[in-house]
Amino acid sequence: MRLIDRYISWMVALFVLAAVFAFSILIICNNFYASSDLLFERHIPFGTVAMINLLDAPATIVLSLPVACLFGVMLAVGQLGRQSEITAMRCGGVSLLRILVPVLILSVLFSGITYLLDEEIVPQASQRAFELRSALEGDEAINIKQNVFFRNDQGTIIYAGNYDVDTLALARVMLYEHEGDDWTRISIAFTGQFDSDEIVLNNGRTFLFNERAEMVGREAIRELRREFPRELQEVHEEQRDASTLAGGEISEQISRLREAGMDPIAYQTDLNFKYSTPVACFIFSFVGFIFSVFSPRKETFVGMLYAIILVLIYYVMISVFKSLGKQGIIPYPLISAWSTNLAFLVFGIYIFTRVRR
Repeated sequence: MRLIDRYISWMVALFVLAAVFAFSILIICNNFYASSDLLFERHIPFGTVAMINLLDAPATIVLSLPVACLFGVMLAVGQLGRQSEITAMRCGGVSLLRILVPVLILSVLFSGITYLLDEEIVPQASQRAFELRSALEGDEAINIKQNVFFRNDQGTIIYAGNYDVDTLALARVMLYEHEGDDWTRISIAFTGQFDSDEIVLNNGRTFLFNERAEMVGREAIRELRREFPRELQEVHEEQRDASTLAGGEISEQISRLREAGMDPIAYQTDLNFKYSTPVACFIFSFVGFIFSVFSPRKETFVGMLYAIILVLIYYVMISVFKSLGKQGIIPYPLISAWSTNLAFLVFGIYIFTRVRR
């Protein structure tokens, strides 16, 4: 049995790694083609363009691993089927479920690798690639930050839609303050400015809420000044895209948004997808095994065709559910992130029970 497990595992691992390499090369080449305008129209040095594409490579591998698992498993199991080894195993008393076990164990390993890449390597690499692209847009893109939060030890939070690092000017500003233990004050303004150890808001409104979140007062403001130490004005954190954040950093963003009274559902959805995406390696390996066994030896291309169709359906569903989740149309991030995986798992189990008969 151990020999069979080892043989199947090596076959699957070899074909999956070959598929990862092939898909990664294709996507990287496509990225270079898409970046050709930087080389030939804007005359950006080849080294800079190559560095951007190489920094995007970890994210490319994360995207290609689930599909590589599907085709790798199908090619490996299909090869065993063409050589009648699957039939020989089953005639020797080895159940289909027992043959599946090493494939599933290996798929869990690839799911773990996908998660570690997405958690540890992709955020830093993607952020560095973003910085290089921003530098190509000129100084203004570097100095103007968007969706920036500031906070102090007293729980005061400042949000700015735009923040000019050079002039310290703010636009679309919200100031969140505690008034004792039971009162909360929220001030909003079109413009603001850091001035010495203060923040100044211009032309806005301020709202006072009690402990039951009931608004008990409001007034217009022409100028509102609050103490905010200069050293904290330089410690700003941009609300970055989830692809440049690790899971812990996304959780911190969710906490900040909640403290600021903002809806964090978009980041909650991204966080759940960060955990559900690696599971696609397991799902695709399972589905790939089923269709390889389900298809006759001379009709392997039929199983491949079915698998390609399922991949397209899977990624369309993922895109739709992610968009609906981030917009709040699906109010539960767990549902938007995990429903596609659950649906495909149930479908795979149903087909597997039929194949075993």
